[in-house]
Amino acid sequence: MAKPKYGYCYRPNQQSNDGTKKIHLYIEHYGVTRVIQTSYDIRNHEWDTRTNRLIISKEATGRSRKLYDCARSMARNLRLVGEIIGKISLQTKRFTADDVANAFIGAVAGSGMLGVYATILAKDLAFEGVGRAGTAYLTASRRLIAFNGGVDVPLSQISSEMMSAFQDALKREGVSWNTVSFYMRSLRAIYNRAIAEGIIVPRFYFPFDDVYTEIQFGVGGKNVIRDIERYGELVHIKKQRKTGCRAAVANP
Repeated sequence: MAKPKYGYCYRPNQQSNDGTKKIHLYIEHYGVTRVIQTSYDIRNHEWDTRTNRLIISKEATGRSRKLYDCARSMARNLRLVGEIIGKISLQTKRFTADDVANAFIGAVAGSGMLGVYATILAKDLAFEGVGRAGTAYLTASRRLIAFNGGVDVPLSQISSEMMSAFQDALKREGVSWNTVSFYMRSLRAIYNRAIAEGIIVPRFYFPFDDVYTEIQFGVGGKNVIRDIERYGELVHIKKQRKTGCRAAVANP
């Protein structure tokens, strides 16, 4: 008996009048193809038709950074499709491209929530060998969710008022300013990633403009580790004396 035929990949559509293309996700099963539109815009020279991959310049430019974020998101989504197919195939041998696509769309819709998105980023960073930053993302997101009464926070609803109230609550609990900075810089990095990947649109005001994101040098990471472990939120952070808590936070 022949094995079921399925496949999934990204391919661009036809070039538009402004010289750009949209990349779409194609999911095929038993000869039926489902096309999922994305927000990824590329230029004609930025796509390798032989490998179906982005061509990213090694120069450190804003465009190359945007393409890098796009490639990261695409790789994550391809892994997600593979996981979905694996799970569905264990439940039933009779499934369609629509079944896979609908499960994928539902999973992606959940990425607009802080806790879900932080978990996704943590997996990405662990896959890239920088799991420490992912641990920081998870720690900060769980702390904000706890402040929100245990309810996950839509990324689109993160505001300067929420961040200021969160900061005030942290200070009332007696945490150090470096700990406040640890949380805010981690949340800021998550927020910026979500904007870069098109999950949310930037606001006219930046939610982190009015909160503390500096580092008090000379204090080190001891107080940060103490404050975080006090709430049982971080399993493991190694003390980095020279860099304080910066080793645990990816650059936003």
